[in-house]
Amino acid sequence: MNSFVTPFFADVMLWLMYIVIAVAVVVTAYSVWHGLRTTRKGDDIVNRVPAGRIGWLVILGLVACLVITFLLGSTSPIVTNGIVYSDSFWLRVTDMFIYTSIVLIAGCFVSAIISRFRS
Repeated sequence: MNSFVTPFFADVMLWLMYIVIAVAVVVTAYSVWHGLRTTRKGDDIVNRVPAGRIGWLVILGLVACLVITFLLGSTSPIVTNGIVYSDSFWLRVTDMFIYTSIVLIAGCFVSAIISRFRS
């Protein structure tokens, strides 16, 4: 017999999470659409900084990081609350998001330290 009891507000929290993710996706899509619509070809360099090239490098770096961390993700089954999860795709996706988050947070700290001591 399964003695797992769901928390009282689990359904409310799940729906709230779905709504927040949907809003984030819509805002991101609008931001990209608005940015592409208002950007002109001559706006690539701002204050002698190649903003266009930096933007493309950030996007390509994020995609490369996601692909590499997906490929490095573990496929070994895990047991949570007595349930065995063994779907290798979702195990890799979970590891991908965890590892990418760690890499991005470490990158933020390193860039903050470098920019602090740069003259």
